[in-house]
Amino acid sequence: MSIPRGAFLRIVDNSGARLGQVIWTRFSAAKVGSVVKVAIKEAKGGKVATGQMKKAVIVETKAPTRRPNGAHFQFLRNGCVLLNEKGAPIGNRMRSLLAYEFAKPRWKRLSALGKRLY
Repeated sequence: MSIPRGAFLRIVDNSGARLGQVIWTRFSAAKVGSVVKVAIKEAKGGKVATGQMKKAVIVETKAPTRRPNGAHFQFLRNGCVLLNEKGAPIGNRMRSLLAYEFAKPRWKRLSALGKRLY
């Protein structure tokens, strides 16, 4: 199981938000690449304020993620990037590496912000 409803996430972009809580997922738990709805719990200036609800994509999970080739990877924290209503990232910089799963055309704008794909 990866990230359930109610879990707290570090927000790893420069939108101004620092901490968010998952309030909606499509399935019972979210994994890397899942879009969730997040309530902003802590913000410090910027484009979002505390108490707002935004869409976010999960980019880091503590739980191991398995790839089809048998490899596993995991991060030291649970993290996400905030999205606007059209699905584009709100911030213009990320403080995280991106997994290779974000090389798909859907995440073209997001992968351009990341340092590298691994």
